[in-house]
Amino acid sequence: MAVTVRKMYQNGSFLYHMELIAGRGGLMNLVNWVHIIEDEDVSKFLHGNELVFTAGILNHSQDWLRLFAKRLYEAGVSAFVVNIGPYSRKVPEEVITFCDHVGLPLFTIPWETRMVDMTRDFCQKIINSEQVEISISSALKNIIFKTGDFESQLLQLEKYGYRRESRFCLIAIGLSDKPDFPLDILRQELTRIAEQTAKSIHDLFLSFVYKEAVILVLNDYSEQDVAEFVTTFINGTKKKKMGWQYHLGVGPNRSGISELDKNFKCAIASMEMACKRKETHCYYDRLDIHKLLYAIADRSVIRQYYRDTIAKLEQYDRENGTELTTLLRTYLFHNGSLQEVSEIHYLHRNTVTNQLKKIEKVLGRNPLELEDKVSLMMAFYIRDML
Repeated sequence: MAVTVRKMYQNGSFLYHMELIAGRGGLMNLVNWVHIIEDEDVSKFLHGNELVFTAGILNHSQDWLRLFAKRLYEAGVSAFVVNIGPYSRKVPEEVITFCDHVGLPLFTIPWETRMVDMTRDFCQKIINSEQVEISISSALKNIIFKTGDFESQLLQLEKYGYRRESRFCLIAIGLSDKPDFPLDILRQELTRIAEQTAKSIHDLFLSFVYKEAVILVLNDYSEQDVAEFVTTFINGTKKKKMGWQYHLGVGPNRSGISELDKNFKCAIASMEMACKRKETHCYYDRLDIHKLLYAIADRSVIRQYYRDTIAKLEQYDRENGTELTTLLRTYLFHNGSLQEVSEIHYLHRNTVTNQLKKIEKVLGRNPLELEDKVSLMMAFYIRDML
């Protein structure tokens, strides 16, 4: 749980006379740490998402501060602060213009303000934020996985603003590994984008890793807020151009902390469906019939149903070099229209009818009868989720 630039600014404006002069568009940038830097070459050692202070000790030319700002931006710095004094008496207009253009927050502090006091204070706030995140994450996971005493976990969450009756939306993100970007790096970057996106909408946000998936917890977000988060998050990942492939499952947005375990299972289910459909994202509330299937606790029941129906037809296709399974799916999901099946598969209507009779012989179910149509469609829905 990083701290946003805006939060730092709110704390620093009164205590340290911190003044924002450019880059307002980047106030929701996340800050992972704080540094004092005077040599622009040091910027190559930054990790990104830092808040950088400078007095401009090496500011001996008119263009130095602009080049310094440019290097910081290229290094992924979240914001920087200029200590106005004997080395940097003012911030040139071209520096302000640059920071406004790229959305890099630029602040000034008076010479009387000691940078060492500010950096110590801000670093402590970041450390405290991380400790709070660990505490909240532990309590949430204990509630989701039913570990420990529920009431004590709830009291821990309420201490930090997560109320008993709050609305919770859980989002699960599954990632595919890439040669150039190991899974842990991809996961870390996705989490950063998610946190920055979430905090631009609402302050209460949490994430944790479950197996190989990233789980996001949105607290007290409206349905519109959740939709905005998903859209903005997806657009934000596209801008990074990291070549990643992920599948995002959006669970229902339910009230009540006691529903967290159910929300979690729904988020995982919708993530799995997004993966099987090869879609970027999938909303659990839009799964229709699949919601009923995912609600069946005994998975062996639906697996056996699949084996007794479509699996037999798939085996027949493999052994005989036919494509009856594909033809049956086309027939069922085009309202049983022989004409549409004929056009899609370039077959004569009589051939389609003969193929359906062959399917009936293999499965013992007549695709022309309503009851058997329903059972076979259900089998295809099951196949989609297995």
